[in-house]
Amino acid sequence: MPRIDHVAVESKDPAATAAFYARFFGARIVRTEGHPVMAYLGTTSFALHKPGGPGPHTGIRVSEQELEELRRELDSAGIAWRERDHGIAVGVFFEDPDGRRVEAIWYRGGEDPRTPE
Repeated sequence: MPRIDHVAVESKDPAATAAFYARFFGARIVRTEGHPVMAYLGTTSFALHKPGGPGPHTGIRVSEQELEELRRELDSAGIAWRERDHGIAVGVFFEDPDGRRVEAIWYRGGEDPRTPE
């Protein structure tokens, strides 16, 4: 079942922004080489990218089957999309009717391996 996975934002200083969420909301911070700084609030997170990354968006976690079906549905509706391989996951980016960027994301192992215990 789809659910909110992350909200991605750009930050000039992802570490400082992560520290803010840790201090004021108790976020657990995970840093992994080649990925944004993640600030987890439960199983949902802020993905803190440096400028020039994938841009602001909302990530919605889906299964592999749901991602395959979504691609077909987007094509059928004439909605442009692009795919990005994150290594640990595959994301399909597209825009909602109001122009907000959405990423449907499927983690190859079923769960985000960076999620803190």
